[in-house]
Amino acid sequence: MKLRSILLIAISLVFGVFAIALINNRGQSAPPPSVQVVAAKVRLNFGDHVKPESLRVMNFPADTVLEGAFAKIEEIAGPGEDRVVLRPMAPGEPVLASKISGTGGKATLSTVVEKGMRAMTIRVNDVTGGGGFVLPQDRVDVLLTRNGTDAKQTIVLLQNIKVLGIDQQADEQKDKPIVAKAVTLEVTPDEAQKLTLGSSVGSLSLLLRNYANPDVAAPNSVLSIDDLFAPKPTPVVAGKPEVAPKAAAAPPRRIEIMRGTDPTSYDVNKDGSVGPDNSNAKMTAPKAATPKPAKLGARQQTAEQVSD
Repeated sequence: MKLRSILLIAISLVFGVFAIALINNRGQSAPPPSVQVVAAKVRLNFGDHVKPESLRVMNFPADTVLEGAFAKIEEIAGPGEDRVVLRPMAPGEPVLASKISGTGGKATLSTVVEKGMRAMTIRVNDVTGGGGFVLPQDRVDVLLTRNGTDAKQTIVLLQNIKVLGIDQQADEQKDKPIVAKAVTLEVTPDEAQKLTLGSSVGSLSLLLRNYANPDVAAPNSVLSIDDLFAPKPTPVVAGKPEVAPKAAAAPPRRIEIMRGTDPTSYDVNKDGSVGPDNSNAKMTAPKAATPKPAKLGARQQTAEQVSD
């Protein structure tokens, strides 16, 4: 009896272990396929030489498309390979062909200029250059101040322009202010013509803008000295239409007639009638008084009778 109990217990343990193993195998799925990609081991800045000790190999999902990636460190920093960093990379970031130069390449500004764009340098100072707070990879607007026909004018010449370098610095990892004498901008050929012409007729200034705000203002907006002292328009309250001021009432028309030494005034109505109290009676000229015959004396009457 005891042997039978022991056998049952042993069989139960065997089945329990088998069930646990089966459940564990079902819960564990096969690892997804992966590929090896060369990534940065430390921070790599613009102009740094790519060395084997600054790289490592990492596993990335096979379905991740990394154009220009490298599978082996020897392809980048092997014997005879001398490459430099063109775009800064953080630790763990894949090293792509677009971020490093070719074999024996140099970290020149021409390697970071986008296709179809040009690098144009303009002269600035500590004020017109943004006070030293404009750094590589920032976005700026360019203002042109020149002498107009009547007075000085300022116009927004270019907007949302990328800064490639400050003086001879093109490293975007620079985070300290740089008081610059020259700023290199990434522009189109047409914009380069505008900068060249603008620098010859006036002075150029930079406006530092928010990198995440690409909206542009009204193009070619011109501000002159007269606009600085122009009166501000009266704000209109929404929902209340403007009421035109009432015209002043015209003074009443009157005529004055002198009879001897006594003046008499009459109001003239719109219909042409006149009267002291705006009556509708038509104005008529007063009748001339008929002169009365003078009385003759007794002597004058006798003389007239003798002459007859």
